[in-house]
Amino acid sequence: MDRTIAREEIRALETSEVAQFVRIVERAYPRLELHAPGVRERWIERVREGIEQDPTSSIQGCFRDGQLVGVMKWRDFQMNVHGRQLLTGGIGTVAVDLLHKKEKVAKGMMTRFLQAYRERGVSLVSLYPFRVDFYRQMGFGVGTKMNEYRALPLSLPDGDKSAVVALERGEREQILRCYNRYAARTHGMTEKSEREMNTLLENAEHLAFGYRREGVQELEGYLILQFKQVHSENASIHDVHVRDLVYETTEALRGMLAFLRSQADQVRRIVFYTQDEDFHVLLADPRNDSDRLIPFYYHESHASGVGLMYRIIDVAGFFRQLAGLPLGVASGHFTFHIRDSFFPANQGSYAVRFHEGVPVSVEESPLPGSTDAEVAIDISDFSSLAMGAVRFHSLYAYGLAEVSNPAYVEALDRLFAVPQKPRCTAAF
Repeated sequence: MDRTIAREEIRALETSEVAQFVRIVERAYPRLELHAPGVRERWIERVREGIEQDPTSSIQGCFRDGQLVGVMKWRDFQMNVHGRQLLTGGIGTVAVDLLHKKEKVAKGMMTRFLQAYRERGVSLVSLYPFRVDFYRQMGFGVGTKMNEYRALPLSLPDGDKSAVVALERGEREQILRCYNRYAARTHGMTEKSEREMNTLLENAEHLAFGYRREGVQELEGYLILQFKQVHSENASIHDVHVRDLVYETTEALRGMLAFLRSQADQVRRIVFYTQDEDFHVLLADPRNDSDRLIPFYYHESHASGVGLMYRIIDVAGFFRQLAGLPLGVASGHFTFHIRDSFFPANQGSYAVRFHEGVPVSVEESPLPGSTDAEVAIDISDFSSLAMGAVRFHSLYAYGLAEVSNPAYVEALDRLFAVPQKPRCTAAF
């Protein structure tokens, strides 16, 4: 068969097709260990339940001449974008049948994903990459790095842990409300559903604790942790991995850190996963357990990783949806020449007028020379810039952004200089 002329259809899978979805995924991602007894069957059942019960997600399949050759999962998110809740899209579990690699199946699926969400009025989508370079070529830009700190318990600040309580199953709604209150105030965070929170809490190895002051019904913070044995021949020493840490007040944070500090007699290290760039300042001893010195004399404090990537799929729509919100602090009228070879519907020139950081107007295909300065930039880097994950002056210094009048580099930098880089703990 000549696959180059095969009839292609991309559509949502039915529950009767879930086993085919799992077959493709388990071959594409052997690390999932779906061959273990009972694991494959349980996963099939969870996927079926998701199709039937979760209106915010769908499993999409790429069919060529009626044969399923690729799959992906679409997700709808309400994301805090610069202080406004926007409907955004997420894509995950992109997998291609091993027999159909290098046949542009993934390209076709990604293009359909971008088209479908743009048609719904969505301007921003995101994903977790299996390879960053692969998705940069598709126009996705890097987000905020995730940092892993491996702290000694006694390096955490001491304090009053009396308001820290163990949380039971019946308090899941309070945990969810606490998370969503935090997400509503934090750039980049997405709302969690009850189903998502239940998935996190139903793990038998996860223990939940919260901060609740006397006389106050609602939680002001919570943490979910997991004990991991350090050595196979010594069951008395563990590391604690903090899987989720949310706090609404300084008192809540300090109380929960004091609680973790008090575990020093049986815990070797407390492992934090955080996008807080200043977290090391909180620790009396920020060194991790690598014992490495970075030249000349810098102690290794944490490991960092690039993960979540963003992509603007409708540049004009993005600025219109954020009308009235300050992105930065500068004023000016600028033309952005966006290169987007993967998704040509998004490529073009956009003139945006800002007043004290607020986008007040957007014009498509402006006349040359009609604005203060013109910027030429790839959609991947522009997406990172518009989300506040990278500074403009860095892109300019690296040669990733060109400016017709360099005198405006500082103003452009201040336009997108957000107080806090986007944070996200959603897994999809």
